[in-house]
Amino acid sequence: MSSISPIAMKRTDVIAAIALLLLAEAILFFTFVFIIGPIATRTRLLPLVVVLVLCAAWYWGQDWARWGLLVPVAFRVWRIVPLVAAAWGLGRTGTALFLTFIVLAELFAAFILVDGYMVRRQRSLG
Repeated sequence: MSSISPIAMKRTDVIAAIALLLLAEAILFFTFVFIIGPIATRTRLLPLVVVLVLCAAWYWGQDWARWGLLVPVAFRVWRIVPLVAAAWGLGRTGTALFLTFIVLAELFAAFILVDGYMVRRQRSLG
């Protein structure tokens, strides 16, 4: 009989979460810059820079950055979900799917962030 023990978060999980977050933020930023136009580029660049800095800090072993990354994800989901609903309501299927995939990528990355913490916590308790 084998016992099941929680596995520590692998480095590939950290890299996957970082890649998902950076990809989602970069796609959203460059979509606004190149398709919509360079309107308020600096305000659109700020979330990308914040996520980039927090991802770098988390990659280099700063655990506080894990919780800091949840803030931009929550803010992005809070801002994009009404746009997704409006796009579906207006029959803009392509826009709705595009934004939905961005939200899903960020939520999946947030799940990896929280799951890694829960596994480590459960491992230290048990």
